[in-house]
Amino acid sequence: MSRKRFSMKMLAGSIFAGAVYGIAGETAYRYMKQHISPIAGTTLYFTGMYLFLGIVVYLVGRMGQSKADGRVNKKQWAAAFALIVLFSALSAWFYNWIGTGWHRQEFPAYLFVIDNSGSMNETDPDGMRYEAIDKLLEHKEPEFCYGIYYFADTAKIARNMAPIREGNAKLEPENGGGTAVIGVLDTILQDLESERLKLPDRCRMILLSDGYATDVDAASRYDCIRRLEQFADKGISISTVGMAGDVDTELLMLAADKTGGTYVSVQDVEQLEAGMRMAAQSDAEHRDLLGYRSEGGADWLLAGLRIVLIVGLGILIAVEKTVLCERFLNTNSVLLSSAAGSALGGICLELGMNTLGLHPGLMRVLLCVLLGFTLLREDEVGVGVDVDGRMMG
Repeated sequence: MSRKRFSMKMLAGSIFAGAVYGIAGETAYRYMKQHISPIAGTTLYFTGMYLFLGIVVYLVGRMGQSKADGRVNKKQWAAAFALIVLFSALSAWFYNWIGTGWHRQEFPAYLFVIDNSGSMNETDPDGMRYEAIDKLLEHKEPEFCYGIYYFADTAKIARNMAPIREGNAKLEPENGGGTAVIGVLDTILQDLESERLKLPDRCRMILLSDGYATDVDAASRYDCIRRLEQFADKGISISTVGMAGDVDTELLMLAADKTGGTYVSVQDVEQLEAGMRMAAQSDAEHRDLLGYRSEGGADWLLAGLRIVLIVGLGILIAVEKTVLCERFLNTNSVLLSSAAGSALGGICLELGMNTLGLHPGLMRVLLCVLLGFTLLREDEVGVGVDVDGRMMG
């Protein structure tokens, strides 16, 4: 007689492979996010996952069933590979387009939020960041509105929102103190509530910083996200400019992603003008399938769409694992478990980042683990006795 059991080697191996790829992929993802488009980055991310998980599943399956007959159907595997490349690119493009493709408009006003912390004595001792503001505005119409805040341990309004024709503010900033990002966000929200600050619809806020926030940690990250969502609800898009190598890249990306802005990195003051101009461009907005999602009218549509697209990508990876495991007996369990893991992965990625405010890197690693999750049901032949009393097995 025979009984069925699940391969513990396959279960442990696939989960381990997902975790390994998640950790390695996170490093690659952060690099790609800064250097290539979200579409190319997403395509490479899922293509790499397809190849890595497939290799591990094949090797683990072969270890357990080395004498199994048959070979991998290379045509089926290649077809699934082509589909994962195509579908990941289309998914990334569609997710970006459906959120940003129909409402690209010029911003009628800029609100500059400038870091004056002590580290600026080394990064920008001559105040070139303020000269970059003047350069950015020099070709705007006299009626174009802008305002300036600067912040360190506390935040202060340096120029209230007003047209260019009313002249520039006399700024004499002094660098010193920490980088209180939540503090300046709170100050601006309070000024909006009290109507001390009035912003036109679709105002773009440009936040420039050169260091790590001194009032944001793992415990306050959720609070920071909720403040950013308040800006998004008010139609205020935040683009961020990171100066030098010690900047809190993750936080600045978070601010841009959650409000529909863009993140720009500059390495020295000579790049400041170009960086701020890029941050101000209205057509620089991107929506990332693997990253935070800015709030808006299509919030629930985008949440559901992300889950559906992740499930689709996970099922293609499940198909690959099924093709690779055909020679290792029962593959229904491989397909079903992989599809279930894909659905759970999409839900965790969306809810974890955008509802619970959990760390995006952690959510992406969890996604890889769930997409790698594989149950392989294999037959175990027991030992019995036939009617003639002979041993069989």
